[in-house]
Amino acid sequence: MRFTQEQRHAIRSPKVIALTNQNGMKVLLTSLGASWVSCILPLPSGKRDVVLGSPNMAKQMEQGVYLGATIGRVANRICGSRFTLNGHQYTVSNNQNIHCLHGGKSNFSYRIWGIIQPSPSKAVFSLVSPAGDQGFPGTLLVEVSYELTEDNQVVIDYKYQSTEDCPVNLTNHTYFNLAGEDSARTVFEHDLQIAADTFLPTTAEGLPTGEWRDVTDTNFDFRASKRIGRDFLQDDVQAAVGGYDHTFIFNSGMADGLQTVATLGAPDGDVQMKISTTMPAMQLYSGNQLFAIAGKSQTYTAYSGVALETQFPPDAVNHPEWGDLYTGIAESQRIYSSQTRYQFIF
Repeated sequence: MRFTQEQRHAIRSPKVIALTNQNGMKVLLTSLGASWVSCILPLPSGKRDVVLGSPNMAKQMEQGVYLGATIGRVANRICGSRFTLNGHQYTVSNNQNIHCLHGGKSNFSYRIWGIIQPSPSKAVFSLVSPAGDQGFPGTLLVEVSYELTEDNQVVIDYKYQSTEDCPVNLTNHTYFNLAGEDSARTVFEHDLQIAADTFLPTTAEGLPTGEWRDVTDTNFDFRASKRIGRDFLQDDVQAAVGGYDHTFIFNSGMADGLQTVATLGAPDGDVQMKISTTMPAMQLYSGNQLFAIAGKSQTYTAYSGVALETQFPPDAVNHPEWGDLYTGIAESQRIYSSQTRYQFIF
């Protein structure tokens, strides 16, 4: 991978930039965590920001719930902060009891990324994660680009390369509230559809049990659109983690970057967001731990927003039996890429 001089330069203070299109849609991004901090839709009723975010960069630095952040090196959890790869055992940074969550204590969401803006509708962020960073092997080069299209899509492209074999699982942790980040309406009133016959039950610590469970006759069946709140906390699997915080495995052939794998609908039906991706799974997180988070226009509380994080399954490095499609091992010197698209309809 090649990086421009601007991208290699270490920028010490975070920058905020805007992407716009001819329809009047506007996306705000920051180099702190390569984060998506606003998504303003020009609705007939007025402008509506449908993304949760901090009121300023100082608060963005303080918050610990990954508002809009690019997550890495490894999204989600690694059990016991340990894994074995090529016969060598690695111990990585733990930041959720003994476990590694979203890359460890000093993960990518806390870094100042390099940034260039080649056009009013596109931004490219870059980061170099040195060998041994948080205990992970190899130097990892990462580029994350955001593009706002003229048909109101936000397209996130990820590209990365490691100098050694290493687990890599990049995702975006934006919380959406399609009623508006200033709204009193919660995730419970949103409609959700997911093209997944299978989900991963977890322990109380959010770790996968190893089982891939059929969603049929469970409260995790989102194959037909339903209100998120309809079956909320109606089973022990959800109760263990305070709501939905579980991975769904997309049905075979759906993760081609073109087909819609998930659709989120606003409470009043005036906004829809359709997701397509090349990643094989998605974490549905209903904002269970949003406790007194300083937001742009109000204090966010539990269930103020929902995160739909396309990724490899959690702790996949410790579950090789799941197969190569799901383990997320970046082989040395190979360039990898993935893409997730968010289509806004209003």
